[in-house]
Amino acid sequence: MMEPGAFIASAGALGLGGLDPAPPLIAAVYMASRPASSPHAARRVRRAVLAFGIVLIGGTALWGIALSLLVGERLDAIPWGHLLRAGAVVAWMEVAAALAGLVYAVCRWRRRNRAPEAERDRSFAGLLLVAVGFVALVTSDPPFVLATGLSGHQPLWAVVVGMGLWTLVSQAPLAVLCGAVMANQHRRAARLIGRAWAAARRWVNLILPLGVAAVCALMLLDAGKYLLLGRFLIDPSGQL
Repeated sequence: MMEPGAFIASAGALGLGGLDPAPPLIAAVYMASRPASSPHAARRVRRAVLAFGIVLIGGTALWGIALSLLVGERLDAIPWGHLLRAGAVVAWMEVAAALAGLVYAVCRWRRRNRAPEAERDRSFAGLLLVAVGFVALVTSDPPFVLATGLSGHQPLWAVVVGMGLWTLVSQAPLAVLCGAVMANQHRRAARLIGRAWAAARRWVNLILPLGVAAVCALMLLDAGKYLLLGRFLIDPSGQL
């Protein structure tokens, strides 16, 4: 069993894999579409963005803790390395996943220079619904699932700290924005986040499809070696 300290450090590192810039951008658009025409209106916008952050960050952490307690031990007990290296069916599944990934990479590459679509304005209820949607979608995030599996045999305090840390790392931009809201510096923070994402978008649009294509090519080589020679490219005796 992994030591609690090692689990917490691993959960923090896995949080980097789930880093998500979308929520603070959504919150920034929400604020930009609602000028502070009066102190009351400004407070209402601040409360809405803070509620969005609390629901998304708090909900993700609570969902991760709940899943860890409910299914963490089962996930931890699954021999993933053996299952992922077992037979031609897995190889063909790997081929299918790689081809789907290549299609995605090609589509992203062709759209890399397109102007970004304008983010749709939302009501307060719509903003909270988006937060709940992000909490639900995190279940399909591989770093989140892996962190949940690693938490299976951890004490409760380590599960709470580890999954809380995963959430804070993965939602660090939104956490920063929520801190700025509490310090009444949210509009400045929103502008900084928006400018940072605008500067990074070009590189993300270049690196993401190339990275996905490279991973898919490795998957095709891995599956191809099994289909031709009966051994996977990455095949350390049934353990990954």
